[in-house]
Amino acid sequence: MYSDVKELNFSKIKTYKECPLLYKYKYIDGKREGLVPASSLGVSIHRALEAYHASSNDPSELLNYYDDCWLGAGYGSAGEQMEWYLKGKKMMEDYAQAEYERKTTVDSTEREFIFEYEGWTLRGKIDRIDKHPDGTWEVIDYKTGTDVDLSAPITDSLQLGIYSVGARRAWNMQKGKVTYYFTAFNQTQSAPFEAFDEQKILDIFIETGKKIEAQDFTPNTAHCSECAFKNECESSCCKEDAQ
Repeated sequence: MYSDVKELNFSKIKTYKECPLLYKYKYIDGKREGLVPASSLGVSIHRALEAYHASSNDPSELLNYYDDCWLGAGYGSAGEQMEWYLKGKKMMEDYAQAEYERKTTVDSTEREFIFEYEGWTLRGKIDRIDKHPDGTWEVIDYKTGTDVDLSAPITDSLQLGIYSVGARRAWNMQKGKVTYYFTAFNQTQSAPFEAFDEQKILDIFIETGKKIEAQDFTPNTAHCSECAFKNECESSCCKEDAQ
């Protein structure tokens, strides 16, 4: 069944920009990518942090939430699962330490924004939103992976750009910043809302939507080697990699 192309989010836009045919596979044909260790750990950590902030003000309880929310799928063996569990445990220990020192108030977690622009709808879900003592806001997205370039300018992030626009347009949060929380490195990187070009973000959103609406699903083979569907895609140039 054809998806609602008039409604987009960052994941859809990112997927289409990576490979239009991959977008079709995921969001129109309904094909699903299986879990791998990195994505499974990401689910566990996101669930644990959401549960913790919803129920507790005691950082010493964070590992209990991690255990309760642990997802055992996506691992090839018990040994591999334990290896990744311990990586996540270290992230949670570092996060707990930061919690003891936090001066902000956690306003909400997994909060969804939605707004319309020129007949299109853009929505997104924010991992965590903090309010600072001075009344300004901080929109936080957790990054649990290690395959990140910490030297890249954060203002190049389309995801944070979309989140900054969403916070201002959907929630009227005019003063604040957007933040990546890199749990694997125990680091954060932030930029103020106004550091992002709102019109440029909206133009990318509309431009991508129009291409999807026109059913332009021309494959981009530059990312075949990392694609979950490389062995079944008729346009894949890397099928032999999985043999």
